[in-house]
Amino acid sequence: MRFRILILALGTFAIGTDSFVIAGVLPDVARSLHISLTLAGSLITLFSLVYAFGAPVLATMLGHVERRRLLLGALVMFVIANVLAAISTSYLVLTIARIIAAGSASLYTPSASLVATMLVPQEKRGQALSTVLGGMTIASVVGVPLGVLIAALLNWRLTFGLVAVLGVVAFVGIFVLFPKVAAPPVVSLRTRLALLGKPEITVMLINVMVWMGGYAVISAYINPFLQHFAHVSEAGISLLLMANGAGSVLGNFLGGYGADHWRPARVVMVGLTAMAVLLFVLPLPIVNSTIWSVAIVMGLWGVFGMMLMPPQQHRLMSAAGGSPIVLSLNSSALFLGFALGGGIGGLVVQSLSLGALSWVSGLIEIVALMILGVSVWLVQRRMQRDERVANKEAAEVIA
Repeated sequence: MRFRILILALGTFAIGTDSFVIAGVLPDVARSLHISLTLAGSLITLFSLVYAFGAPVLATMLGHVERRRLLLGALVMFVIANVLAAISTSYLVLTIARIIAAGSASLYTPSASLVATMLVPQEKRGQALSTVLGGMTIASVVGVPLGVLIAALLNWRLTFGLVAVLGVVAFVGIFVLFPKVAAPPVVSLRTRLALLGKPEITVMLINVMVWMGGYAVISAYINPFLQHFAHVSEAGISLLLMANGAGSVLGNFLGGYGADHWRPARVVMVGLTAMAVLLFVLPLPIVNSTIWSVAIVMGLWGVFGMMLMPPQQHRLMSAAGGSPIVLSLNSSALFLGFALGGGIGGLVVQSLSLGALSWVSGLIEIVALMILGVSVWLVQRRMQRDERVANKEAAEVIA
């Protein structure tokens, strides 16, 4: 059983690597296809948009499909997309490949999480879910830096070829080892969107979108940014991305601990504040004096960036009365924010400079802090209203 969960995690590892490695190889892609850096960056925006809107729509359209078949189909499309990316000779072909990859990723990840919880006893579901989603986290520590290193030493096309091979291995493992898994009851798109009727949930999701947008403004162009300010080679960038990924693993743990032991909103506030400060200092000469000082800042950026995720999910689940549907909305908000941030980053590079990326990102995180304050106020107002209703009903019962 444990091996089956690891097979699912291999799939999320491949998808995580595919989703995030493009930012690390962006200059190589631009040079190879003879396009501008900004146009190459639009591939990140497009991928995120397709994932954001594709996740709820495809989940509704294919909700009746048996889960093993759905996982296999998603992986087939994922492998085809990455093979197409590896052999692409034009921007158009690579764009089509990224669209297919995003759609298949938006199908595989939530389905793998669901299947993992159905394959184990109830008391082990948390561990199974953590393992599957941990594939995405490990991708940021190992997969993305390795992909960037391969692109630096050999060719960026081999990076997508490697991702395709990982997808094939995951496909074979699921095809051979997994039983049929019945589809859960289909949740309509209207039901998924009904939670947006609660103002506090809507504002929380806007908060997610804004802070992820601030993160994406610079992360989408992190390779040329680091080359410009830190004066490191592409191999050195691989090391810096590894530091960022390692920080993300630690941040995920700290965020989960903080959500359980402190107020989740307070943890989000600390993370956003620290992230804004780090973004403002990232281009300073004192930070970029050595690769190790840059690695420290990149690591801390990973810590505080990922520290936001668990408490944010905790807040959303509480506001939604425990409904897991809200987590799919959170995923869409994250990728929509990444798409918007990538687009803004492209405009900054084209209209201002690489150095302005960090400042714009920091300012957006300050806006996210303000929106966080609004969401906290809305939650408190909702709690006070519910308390008044409960007291009134109790008084009527006594009377």
